[in-house]
Amino acid sequence: MTELSDAARAHVDSLTRAWLGREGPRLPDDLARRLLRIEEHEHAHRDQWGNWEFAFCEAYRTGRLWEPDVDRWLADKRGEGSALWPGGRPFAVCLSHDVDLVSESVTPRQALRSMRLSLLGAPTSRRDTIVRLARPGVRAARAVRDGLSKTPVAEALESCIEIEREHRVPATYFFTVYPGGDGHRYDCTYALEDPCRFGGARVTVADLVRGLDREGFEVGLHGSYNSAFASERLAAEKVALEAAVGSSVTSIRQHFLHWDARTTPRIHSHVGFSTDSTLGFNRNVGFRSGTSLPFRWLDVERDEPLDLVELPILVGDVALLRGDALELGLELARQTLSGLLDRVAEVGGVATLVFHPNNIADPDYRALFRQVIEYGVERGAWFASVRDLDRWFRGREA
Repeated sequence: MTELSDAARAHVDSLTRAWLGREGPRLPDDLARRLLRIEEHEHAHRDQWGNWEFAFCEAYRTGRLWEPDVDRWLADKRGEGSALWPGGRPFAVCLSHDVDLVSESVTPRQALRSMRLSLLGAPTSRRDTIVRLARPGVRAARAVRDGLSKTPVAEALESCIEIEREHRVPATYFFTVYPGGDGHRYDCTYALEDPCRFGGARVTVADLVRGLDREGFEVGLHGSYNSAFASERLAAEKVALEAAVGSSVTSIRQHFLHWDARTTPRIHSHVGFSTDSTLGFNRNVGFRSGTSLPFRWLDVERDEPLDLVELPILVGDVALLRGDALELGLELARQTLSGLLDRVAEVGGVATLVFHPNNIADPDYRALFRQVIEYGVERGAWFASVRDLDRWFRGREA
């Protein structure tokens, strides 16, 4: 087991000061290791998608993955009545959306892009070669099934935004930039210049993101699959999205949560992102770092703090309901979500949630989305975007 270096211990002490707002006791070593994701540096094993998944975590094996152990320790040291959030709010809620699809239906060009992307990547076996050759046909059939349109209607995306407008809460929308020949078969297929129908008008995706930004929603980058390890690719995507938005893009979440503690944060910092919110799971929920709070990332291999704030994900919608994840069904998903929100509220943390707008058309996903908002509103939570929480933490540091 790797011992904490002096630099790592000093970094954790500075995080504790920022969170508590004063000098305080030292975070225990086991919690510090979990916070800094030391185990992800000690073990090279990753899942079939190149990710660190929940079952690899020591916290999962000890039954602590769904417990905010770092936050509970902080709440105990902070004591009752100590305000953490603006306006004395008891906890925070961050709504975020990975826009993998602008619409379930696609343009003919998007269908062709999907077919081309499906062929990328060298086959590793005879079976893989056969499957790879079959993918374009499968994707073509899927496009026909879901509907082909010259101007797809962004109905689910618009519905998602309307719910937030109704409750007057902010959110962060992560949009992708089509990577072209540098892509991967898992990548999204819409491009910023593609047409869609939104708000009753024919617009481009670029028009849509610019409108969201002007309305006060945050627009972040949903980095392509390969960009997690390619700084030039990621930098190009950042520039393209900023040109579409007309302002700087400071927040990122990697598509497919394809992210590695040993490499990706360093790339994010180098490219110029201020905040990342990829630290979570595809197939489970919980507290990967033991905390729900934003924190400055430490490059463990170089013992060097980065100019990058990490905002951990608590719950992703697909993890709750999908057949290749927890597959809970609506009632169990409601109970699980309520339990996690209760834990966050108890310790004065922040519930960062991911809802894919294309899922909002499904009544079960929609019910969970409304549940989160109503929970926060009824209990007086501070609703914040990813950018808001980055600014909040940097203010605490200062």
